[in-house]
Amino acid sequence: DEDDEDDDDDKEKEDEHLPDKASPPGRRSNRGKDPAVERASERVPARARDRNSDRGAARAPGRPVDRALDRAADRRPDRATDRAPECTSEKASDRAPDRRPERAQDRVGERPTDRGDSSRARRKGEDERSREHKDASMKRDGHCSDGKRDDTADMRRDRSRDERRPSRDDRKSPPIARDDRRRDDDRRRRDDDGDRRREEEPREERRRSRSHEDRRRRDEERQRQDEEDEKRRAEDRQKRDEEKRKKEEERRRHEEELQRRRDEKRRREEAERNKVDEARRRERENERKVVEERRKKEEASKKEEVEQKRKDDAQKQEELKKKKQEDEKKRVEEEAARREEDAKVLRQQQATLSVLRVLQKLSNANPDNFDSLNSELEEVLKTELPETGAQKEVLRAEADRVLEYSKQYVEQVRDQQTKWEEMKAQQQQKTHDAEKNAKALIEELTKLVDKANSTSEIAHETAAPLSGDHELENIEVLRIGRSVEQAGKSAMTACSACADFLVQNRQAIEAAETIRTETATAIQSLQPKIQNATRQATEALQRAKEHKDKIARQIALRRSCEKKAAIFKLYDKDGDGLLNREEVIACSKIEFGFELPQENLDRICRQLFQHVRKGVAFSDFQLLRTAIGIARDEARCKVKRAERLEREAKDREQALKRQSVVSEKKGVLSETCASLMKELTALEPEIQNVEGEAAALSKQVEQLKADGIKALASKIEAAQEGVRTKLVPVQDRIAKVSKEITSMPELLEAMRVELASVRSKADAQNLRLNKILTGLSCLHSSACQQEFQANESKRMELAAKLRICIEAKGGKAEDLFKTIAGEDSDEMTKEEIWAFLEEHKCDIQREKLDALFPDAPAQQKDKEHDDKATTTNSKKKSSAAIITKERFTRVMRIFYKVVKEIVLSNSLLIDQSSQLRRMDVGEVMEVLQGPMLDPSVGVYRINGKALKDAASGWVTVAGNQGVTFLLPGGNVFKVVAPTVLAEDSKDTEGKVVVHQLKAGQILEVLEWTRTSRSALGVTRIKGKVQGHGAVGWATVMGSNGTKYLEPT
Repeated sequence: DEDDEDDDDDKEKEDEHLPDKASPPGRRSNRGKDPAVERASERVPARARDRNSDRGAARAPGRPVDRALDRAADRRPDRATDRAPECTSEKASDRAPDRRPERAQDRVGERPTDRGDSSRARRKGEDERSREHKDASMKRDGHCSDGKRDDTADMRRDRSRDERRPSRDDRKSPPIARDDRRRDDDRRRRDDDGDRRREEEPREERRRSRSHEDRRRRDEERQRQDEEDEKRRAEDRQKRDEEKRKKEEERRRHEEELQRRRDEKRRREEAERNKVDEARRRERENERKVVEERRKKEEASKKEEVEQKRKDDAQKQEELKKKKQEDEKKRVEEEAARREEDAKVLRQQQATLSVLRVLQKLSNANPDNFDSLNSELEEVLKTELPETGAQKEVLRAEADRVLEYSKQYVEQVRDQQTKWEEMKAQQQQKTHDAEKNAKALIEELTKLVDKANSTSEIAHETAAPLSGDHELENIEVLRIGRSVEQAGKSAMTACSACADFLVQNRQAIEAAETIRTETATAIQSLQPKIQNATRQATEALQRAKEHKDKIARQIALRRSCEKKAAIFKLYDKDGDGLLNREEVIACSKIEFGFELPQENLDRICRQLFQHVRKGVAFSDFQLLRTAIGIARDEARCKVKRAERLEREAKDREQALKRQSVVSEKKGVLSETCASLMKELTALEPEIQNVEGEAAALSKQVEQLKADGIKALASKIEAAQEGVRTKLVPVQDRIAKVSKEITSMPELLEAMRVELASVRSKADAQNLRLNKILTGLSCLHSSACQQEFQANESKRMELAAKLRICIEAKGGKAEDLFKTIAGEDSDEMTKEEIWAFLEEHKCDIQREKLDALFPDAPAQQKDKEHDDKATTTNSKKKSSAAIITKERFTRVMRIFYKVVKEIVLSNSLLIDQSSQLRRMDVGEVMEVLQGPMLDPSVGVYRINGKALKDAASGWVTVAGNQGVTFLLPGGNVFKVVAPTVLAEDSKDTEGKVVVHQLKAGQILEVLEWTRTSRSALGVTRIKGKVQGHGAVGWATVMGSNGTKYLEPT
């Protein structure tokens, strides 16, 4: 303990001699303080002085945070010795030493002994020496000894050290007494700190006043400087205006001088032009006189010619008049004869029409009006038939034929009526038999499905030990694999039996039209079970096959190594582990069947006999085999070259023969091309008709509804397929002819033009049909898009209202299902959703809810739910449609698309958030919460998850300056590169393909996921192909950066 006290004294002496440090920023100046206090503060340890100054500068009256920090600092006894309060009353310092021993004695209950009296006497002596030392220090520093002034830093430090240094009695006193003394010391230090803070508050107030005055003076100085600058700028503007005015005046005088010069020049040019014009006028006058004389002579000659021509015309008119009179007389006679002939023909036509009208009625006769029409025919034949002229015999024959036909027709109708009644009775009996047969087939199919499910469960349970990581032996794995194969084959046989039974008897089941709805419901409920059983059996067989193949690869690898070692050992006759030259020759001859040439043998020895070895080691045995194979290939190449030269000679001989064959085939193929061209020409009108119908439909698109567009498009597509059916055989024949022509280059050169014309015409017709099909596909897609947009607007309205309701209660969108259906339910009904909307007074039409959740005869359960969960959660007893959680979640999903780059942050409040990453244009985000208002900046933000990398955060929808960053959308993707629609979300390789996606097709997003949370994962969406109905998983962007889908 004494050594510890000496160390404390040495440390305090070192602190006294530390150099002074500059006051920290914000600390008030020491001007105006007492010199003794300044010297005492200079002797305070630098660390304590810096800490106290920082706390004093940062603290302000009335701030509870600063007071709390001060209290926390005061409660730290280990730092109490570092503080040096500027003001501590002498009374408090004198009170503590006297009271401490008494309390310790009272608490422990010690009896006064000689040893205790001596200890107290020693402690009093130390206290007196301490006071004398303090008084001497105060006198040395110029302080008064009456105790009215504050203690200096040295006195406080000495007193703190004396109080901290335990006496011998204290060292021997119980722990309770020491704790009491420690608490008294803490209380005294808190009192001293309180006094110091109260003294510092006025100084802080004065410092703020001076700071406020300095700021006010600076503002006045700045204002005065601004006024001077403004005045100086005004003078500069006045000077610039004066200079500008002078320049304008000089420019104006200069322009006036230029204008005067231009006017003088213009007058001179005008005088010169007048002289030139006068000379030209005189020349034109002379020319006019000459022309006038020439014109008069020409007029006289023309007048004579006109007079002669007039006389000739008068003579010709007289002749024409006589001829016209003769023609008019002849025309009148012909007109009279024609009118007589027309009247006779008109009467014949009327009579003929009367007879034909009655024959038309008789041709449509029925058993009810046959007798009356027969009488009318007899009357017409008597009155009108004689007036028909040359048509009389023809009409009589036609009347006899029509009458006979009508009689036969009436008889047939009467027979058909009798047969119809009989057939109706037979049809009723047939319908009854079909219903009975359909019900029996449905029962048999149900039994087959139950059998398939049981066998697939057995296969699945048998393959369970092979799932995940296992430590089974290969023999055990093979045994389980054989069992799985047997069970899987039985399950697949049962599943195939179900599918075959359904295919074979589906037509018989659907033949019962009266119960078609019931049978369709039963089949629809059994198909998922068949698919589930098939999937389980397939997975079990696949798992067994994978383990079997893995074991087979291991065995094959081991056998290959053993075989290679056996071959090496076979040729290593001397057993030294090396193959020498003779052994290498033997290996080549026996193993490869090749006599190794000496040249190749030397090269192998030079390269593989390394260092001092006399042969090829086993590690280089594969290199040896490769070298022997290369040598064998070189020898074979030499043989092939000789064969090639021989073959080229034969080819030249055959070329001469081919020329004669070409001339013979050319005639036959020319006739074939001509016949193909005729067939293509015959198809032209049909293609034009289909094109006309497609063009008419394109013009009527805006006037038709989606169902009408689909029906007309299907009809035109059927007509197009009919034409294509006729075109395909012609194309096949063209391809056959083309192949025959191209097989002989000489024939191709001779018939290039004919072949090209036939090909081009067939390709053009095929292109036109493809264009029609593309247009119909666009119309079909447009109709589907029209239906989707109508449904999407209803879905967005319902989703927004339900989200507003749940967020008003403090929940999130993911809590909607449990709130409506209940905590322990996985299903809900449409009536529950309607009740929830009415409870929250949401105004929405019931028709929209019915359109989004239509009533269905049977609901397909989610494949991922097990049987137990389905049985437990299927508690809905009403006849309304059951809505699963997956289906409800799809309807409630809302997506936003980024239209302008924006930052993804981690908090709703922008000023309290940090940036996560930047979202690019075209990215899609699923909304989890919001839009919600950020009150700090007055903008709406949403909390969502990005499809690109599943990053979650907050994004601003629109800025407060009108800039839009996000828009609703992104739940429809367009295929930009061909890819596959797989059945499983993790099947990125497309092992089980549902549909082959083509560029331009549209996918409606149902749900999405990431294959991995790391950067190597890819985003896959489960979508429905518009116009096709196929549902599956597709990749948005591959791991290599290839983009397959993009939001529209």
